[in-house]
Amino acid sequence: MNHDEVLQNRAEFRSDEVREADDFSLGIAIVLQCLRFAEEQGAIPELPDDWWSIVEGVQASADIIL
Repeated sequence: MNHDEVLQNRAEFRSDEVREADDFSLGIAIVLQCLRFAEEQGAIPELPDDWWSIVEGVQASADIIL
């Protein structure tokens, strides 16, 4: 899927499907992948290389794939 397709493939919020007790979780690997993608696309400012080095060190010890 290319960048334009990704941006067009948005989730839709439907209030009739959500109850107060509904929860969801999002793993740290997904959050970090989204952060990296946003950075690469210029959607957010670049993070320092040393920050990514620290994150990659932590993810290596936790088996998180970026």
